[in-house]
Amino acid sequence: MNALLVFPHLHPGLAGELPAGVRLLDPGLGSADDPAWLRPGDLPIGPEELAGYVREFDRLRREVKNPKDLALLAGTTDGHFFAETSFAVRQEMEDALDPGRVALRRARAAQLALCLTAMVEESLLELATAGELDVRFRRAMAESLGLEADDETEELALALAATATLPPAAALAEEFRPPWRQTLPAFWAVAPAGAGLYIADADIVETLTDAGIAFAPLSPEDAAAFFPDGPPAGALLAATLPGWRLAGRTRPDPGAPWLDAPRPVVVVAP
Repeated sequence: MNALLVFPHLHPGLAGELPAGVRLLDPGLGSADDPAWLRPGDLPIGPEELAGYVREFDRLRREVKNPKDLALLAGTTDGHFFAETSFAVRQEMEDALDPGRVALRRARAAQLALCLTAMVEESLLELATAGELDVRFRRAMAESLGLEADDETEELALALAATATLPPAAALAEEFRPPWRQTLPAFWAVAPAGAGLYIADADIVETLTDAGIAFAPLSPEDAAAFFPDGPPAGALLAATLPGWRLAGRTRPDPGAPWLDAPRPVVVVAP
């Protein structure tokens, strides 16, 4: 498969305009017939069950006051939903008898984590568009300073004045979305075999190159395969590597064997 999937964004509002040949990974929330999305054919959670998770997330996000707490919701699924209970002990015993249960639970957890991340991105963009993120951002800053958002203190006034000019909505949403290293394992698990990653985020590319990943110029043959209408402007670099290497680890992770599979990674040089 010659498809490239934009990473780390899952929502088109954050991914921006993508070159032809680059698509969004759809964990089950997008339109199945929209060519901008690539939905794997073997997703373990179907539309009806997933709709229940969406309703639960909508309930939770209405209770969130600090936008940073939205990102925490996307990291709450690791395959065991009843940790440190007798049910979890029973699950572990049953898993030992049927290892296939572990693989299925991990696949479900990966899909759900990506769905939650996509919904977090959508929620943040909605807040920013409505102007509510501006207020929540200021309150979050006050809380980080140990102040109450309604305190009429000089320190709070100075802190809020420092945020008088806020970044664009997408930049604010980016500030509060889950970290890309948190998203990567689930992304790697859900993306179809052979699909590559397209990374245009300069900060991520710089982090990867600083970590010693040896990117090389994208060959004309690969450029033609990945970008049918021609490559985007800018220098493109590429490497084929396993997920654990992209995640910054020095060796394979026994607990995440799906990260052993290599994928092509195309980045826009900063």
